[in-house]
Amino acid sequence: MSLETPLKLSKENNLNYQKLLSVIEASENTLSILIAVCDDRRLRDKIIEAYEKELSPNIASYHSRLDQNEPSLRAAIYKIVQSEEFKKNEKYTLLTITGAEDLFFIRNNGEKSQQEKFFGYLQWTREGLREFPYPIVLWVTNQILVNLSRKAPDFWSWRKGVFHFIPEPSLTPVLPVDNRIISYDHLREDYSDSLSLEDLEELINSTEKKRGKNDPNLVTLYNRLGDVYFNRIKSGVAVNFPDEKEKALRCYYKALDISREINDRLGEGDSLGNLGSVYQFLGQYQQAITYYEPALGIFREIGDRFGEGMALTDLGSSYRFLGQYQTAISYHQKSLEISRAIEDKLHERNALGNLGNVYCSLGRYQEAITYYQESLEISRETEDKFGEEKSVANLGNVYFNLGRYQEAITYYQRSLEMLKEIGDKSGERVNLLNLGNVYGSLGQYQQAIAYYKRSLDISREMGDKRVEASSLIGLGNVYCSVQQYQKAIRYYQNSLDIKKEIGDKQGEASSYNNLGIAYDCLGKYQQAIECYQKSLDMKKEIGDIIGEATTLLKLGLCFKNLQRNDEAIKALQNARQLYQDMGLNEMVELCDNQINGLVSGDE
Repeated sequence: MSLETPLKLSKENNLNYQKLLSVIEASENTLSILIAVCDDRRLRDKIIEAYEKELSPNIASYHSRLDQNEPSLRAAIYKIVQSEEFKKNEKYTLLTITGAEDLFFIRNNGEKSQQEKFFGYLQWTREGLREFPYPIVLWVTNQILVNLSRKAPDFWSWRKGVFHFIPEPSLTPVLPVDNRIISYDHLREDYSDSLSLEDLEELINSTEKKRGKNDPNLVTLYNRLGDVYFNRIKSGVAVNFPDEKEKALRCYYKALDISREINDRLGEGDSLGNLGSVYQFLGQYQQAITYYEPALGIFREIGDRFGEGMALTDLGSSYRFLGQYQTAISYHQKSLEISRAIEDKLHERNALGNLGNVYCSLGRYQEAITYYQESLEISRETEDKFGEEKSVANLGNVYFNLGRYQEAITYYQRSLEMLKEIGDKSGERVNLLNLGNVYGSLGQYQQAIAYYKRSLDISREMGDKRVEASSLIGLGNVYCSVQQYQKAIRYYQNSLDIKKEIGDKQGEASSYNNLGIAYDCLGKYQQAIECYQKSLDMKKEIGDIIGEATTLLKLGLCFKNLQRNDEAIKALQNARQLYQDMGLNEMVELCDNQINGLVSGDE
């Protein structure tokens, strides 16, 4: 098969062209969603002309464009099949859909952008495409492609192929570098993800000069710039964590201020959610909740079910991290109900996984397994490999907590194989960390060290400070277990330094706690108390009630070892009250026994 037009293609483009033709020809009378990716309209049009000519006369080709106001793929297809010309056709049929490249990402007067509507239609109408038994070539840009799997995962899971076409020098005119950011007509959803920080800042400055400092476009642009800084922080590649954290927050606050000034309720809800996500990432869960709650109210007010579901998920996660499990369950259950109501399989899978996480934290492992299994089934049903791996890893976590270590290893190993298969090195380092935890619990310390060091190496290679810190804690735990406490302290201290650097309050509190344990084991009770006290202060600051109670218990025992009984009794009584408030009766009994022993003078 070869091109019969004067069009000359590069080797890579020609290979993808031949693959596209082969899949089209093999899809007779079958729904086949084929995604063609090209940023050059002239090249795209030439390719469409070429394959329509080559497939003729055996295959009839029809072409439709998305409506910019109501960008529904199904509507564009329906426009073709309802035409008189189509109804007379008896040949094998090919449908080509363009127009995605003209959809704006900027919101107008607080309404959803054209691209947000497009992704929404794709996500909710996948089943509606079953009535069209034809190969359908949907042309998109690279920026839209990036978001398909994230924003329309249900639709994405049905794709039969993705075919990339890169610009051809013979067709693509050489433009000045700044041409791509001169016209607002070229702003696209998440186009900012492919721009440098400097380009985004230039876009913002240009918008402020041309349209004023309260232009509606600035809500989106500041949120996008904040996303770039936040993603750099999350991925561990930020050059200066405190500085880039502040820049992310500053951008989100700016977007929030503008959205409130112009009464853009959707933009306000998004900005509040973004701020909550930063504080949740930093372990400041109470602060995160103060942003998630008003975001939830706004999404409910404007009837945005998707946004409402996301805000419920975020609130549920924050409350789980705070140890307020029943509240977390309530939020995740509501999120699950919404995802099912709007037929959002991705968020249904996430909600089930989140419920599993809460029940795992509660020690109700059989219930956790049930939720994880349901999540796994949805991932397999929708061919969501990332979701499937996540569910398998979660099952490994349950069996680890159950002390069924061999089963945990089986799940973690399966998860590791899947991560390598899909090329997710980011997940691989977390999986190695989990395997280190299992082998450490089995007392197989050399294997544990090997896994922790592999995780540490990958984390440092990728610049991921968070997992690097967790790997260091794992190594510290191993050396603590073999009573090499000074070595453990070095690892814990290194972890603490990283947690401070990246502003992870929860992680910082945990590192102080680990240091306290190591000093405690060495009999250096005063140093242990100092570390526990710092951990306690931070637990109170972030609202981690269960962490606060546990640290108070350890403080009480340290004071007891130093025969500072009054301080010991006070700490234990405070711990007891918190445990009682949480309904943890076994821990209440433990505190009572310690207090009674101190009061009676018994050892």
